[in-house]
Amino acid sequence: MGQELDTPDHRATMERLEAIKHLSSSSGKEYWLAREIQEVLGYQQWREFEGVIDRARNAFLTNSVDPSHQIVSTHKLMGVGKGAQKTGTDYFLNRAACYLIAMNGDPSKAQIGAAQAYFAVQTRRAELNDAGNEDAKRLELREKVTASFKRVSGVAQDAGVDGKMQGVFHDARYKGLYGGLGTREVKRIKDIPVDKSLFDFAAPLELSMHDFQMNLAADVIKRDGVRGAQQAITTNQAVAQRVRKAVHDSGGTPPEKLELAAEPIKDVRKRLAAKQKQITAQGKSKS
Repeated sequence: MGQELDTPDHRATMERLEAIKHLSSSSGKEYWLAREIQEVLGYQQWREFEGVIDRARNAFLTNSVDPSHQIVSTHKLMGVGKGAQKTGTDYFLNRAACYLIAMNGDPSKAQIGAAQAYFAVQTRRAELNDAGNEDAKRLELREKVTASFKRVSGVAQDAGVDGKMQGVFHDARYKGLYGGLGTREVKRIKDIPVDKSLFDFAAPLELSMHDFQMNLAADVIKRDGVRGAQQAITTNQAVAQRVRKAVHDSGGTPPEKLELAAEPIKDVRKRLAAKQKQITAQGKSKS
């Protein structure tokens, strides 16, 4: 099968599919146009190719996916000879739609096999890219939380919270956000080792709650000119309680009931580092 696909004709089909790929100016997402793909896949009659599109649409429905988001109808002016034009139907197709079209195409056409291979590779590449993007976003948020932690710690210190009371100060954030539960209780409920940071295990939403609360608390303490350790601790907990109330009032899930991330942040760092190392090695091999 692999040897059959590695022919000049198959490579030419893949290159043509790549050449007719479009990128949305608003979202940057890739898409294809049905009438352009029709020609590449070897379909002479639009009516016949629309049947393939219908089968792809039905495949989405079978899997409980709304095809209207994958196959979007549009119209275009087409030449009909002697300079005349008429309006015809066309479709914007995303990657998933193109893959299903290829899978539902006429297997006797050599172009169909090439298209199946092309869109399978594109789909896998996108999956890996999406996973990498999610890793990068989580790591970026984790680093942002670290910066916010340092910021509010510094503001608290300026207000009179010395090193010995910093732990109590930050515990007040937990008690406010988690409905009275302190740091140790939250870790116990979430099965996080006592000597580990919650931030290394929390999913983005929970991290964002902490990030928002710490920056808000820092602003409030500075703005109100809070002085003294106890007043700073009380203010910190009050701000956290307001954040918790905002989550409740909006119908959100309280942080103590949020699931942790699928893996600790150290694993994400390792994966991103390995990916960067691979990219660097590939770059050197090409130079």
